[in-house]
Amino acid sequence: MTEAAGVLRSQSGYISSSAKKDFGPLDFTGRIGGGMMADLKRRAPFFCSDWTDAFKPENFQKSLSTILYLFIAALAPAITFGSRFQDGTSNQFGVLEMIISTSISGILFSTFAGQPLSILGATGPFLAYTLVVYDLALAMELEFMPFYFWTCMWCSVFTILVAVFDLCALMKHVTMFSEDIFAGLISLIFIIDGVRPIFRNFTDGEMTLVNCFLEALLFILTFTMATALSGMRRTPWMMRPIRNLVANFAVTIALVAASALAAIWASDVSLRMLEVDTTFSPTMTLASGEKRAWVVNPNGIEQEFPAWGIAFAMVPAIGFAVLGYLDQNLTSVIVNRPSNGLQKGPGYHLDLFVRGAITLPACAVLGLPLSVASTVPSITHVISLTTYEVKQLPKGERKVPVKVVEQRATNFLIHLLIGLALFLAPVLKFVPRAVLQGIFFYMGIASLTGNNLADRIFLWFIWEPKNYPQYKYIQKLPTKRVHLYTFVQLICLAILYGLKEIKATSVVFPFFMASLAIVRKGLRYMFTPEELELLDSYPDDDEEEALEAPDLENLGLENDDVKGEKEQKEQNEMDEMTIPREKDVDQDGKPNLEI
Repeated sequence: MTEAAGVLRSQSGYISSSAKKDFGPLDFTGRIGGGMMADLKRRAPFFCSDWTDAFKPENFQKSLSTILYLFIAALAPAITFGSRFQDGTSNQFGVLEMIISTSISGILFSTFAGQPLSILGATGPFLAYTLVVYDLALAMELEFMPFYFWTCMWCSVFTILVAVFDLCALMKHVTMFSEDIFAGLISLIFIIDGVRPIFRNFTDGEMTLVNCFLEALLFILTFTMATALSGMRRTPWMMRPIRNLVANFAVTIALVAASALAAIWASDVSLRMLEVDTTFSPTMTLASGEKRAWVVNPNGIEQEFPAWGIAFAMVPAIGFAVLGYLDQNLTSVIVNRPSNGLQKGPGYHLDLFVRGAITLPACAVLGLPLSVASTVPSITHVISLTTYEVKQLPKGERKVPVKVVEQRATNFLIHLLIGLALFLAPVLKFVPRAVLQGIFFYMGIASLTGNNLADRIFLWFIWEPKNYPQYKYIQKLPTKRVHLYTFVQLICLAILYGLKEIKATSVVFPFFMASLAIVRKGLRYMFTPEELELLDSYPDDDEEEALEAPDLENLGLENDDVKGEKEQKEQNEMDEMTIPREKDVDQDGKPNLEI
């Protein structure tokens, strides 16, 4: 191994630096199944603790609140996407199948995968591509459900081959440039899809004005309450254990409170409520009026499926495999980024193998929509299990993770509860859809935490550069160069969202998403290597350097207001120099004694 190859920085944040071939998570091993074996060796020592860490006394409250929060947060998209699957495929499958798919896929993945913090579920790209497969089956005069079965099985084969031959190592070429655009896209989808139905209420004319305003108020109440309560631990109110309890259960409290408030007017207005079918039969109805069997007959349900159709199913299966590769690995890269503070290590090849060998065949046999690692719920899962401290910068602040409860139990129980939600239909019917939309919106906003693109977009609204947070690239680069880089990312984000929204172009969405790595390589003609190293790096790479940056105010560059505040502070300190006093309490509730 050459000296240059001896030090390889992978996007998981791990560094391989030895004469011995100690392969990193995103290295080519040169052996069939070598990457999966390395993942197994990396994760095997933690398998037992993955099931017990969630129930330790110091972790139990955070784990419990995460389970309740993500249960609602993952159930809402399952219901929403399920209804869209049902409409787009003419009732081939719907809400019931989507809930079962999310539950089964999540349980299997959390049990066997290398990175169990990833939450599986439906995504917008998979919805769009499934509808493309349905239209293709109609165009070829093939029965959709058997055609879908063979498409999923071929996709399973391709996904297994990708994992076995270490092709996840190609994700090494994906940098923060692509990660932040992809994460920003998913956050944008949740934000827009969360608020869009509220605006449509006023434009569609299907609801009375009173109902429209009431749903808008419930949406705002849910989002505002979840945001305020989640920030409770950073306030001096009440006692620290109570603050942490309220913050951990913020979303659950907001959902229950908003639903209870809506119940007051339930008899006077007609609110749209959550609908879950209580019958456990497939959505698809045969020509005879009977429901199809749960196990799909690959030889045809109502007519014989031709042999050439099996071979033809390879064509859409390639698209599904590419889309699954990108969705799964991009989400995994974002979950495993060093700024999240994870300690147990990733398992990219193992994750993809589990999906290809276990979850894909299960969905194919039962005729269920496909589930994949979903970015926003996965990021939310990590954030919910993380304890942060706020680190002050010379200008601004940054939340830094100090502990993450890494385990499998929360993921397993979240998806188990999603499956059991089919039995909770009598209770769930009292949850207004507007409340779920508020949670959607909150998840999108909360998932922007730690996104460099979002941080740099916010700089556009700070018109005095001296008030910028002292990030590393702010200190060392001209402001115009920083804004130009942000503008390029924003253009890519807009193109991605446009491709996803337009039905005619949604098929090429995954391929443009893959091309972001090529766009990033092309930026070397617009920026110098030094500029790209600063702009396309993890935010905490050189945080200590940022914290030790010179204080311009102490160099005589402060304005009159700052000078006045400092002079007044110095005078107060002189007056009270010998008097001990209790000034304030810090964020942990401990007194700061100042002499």
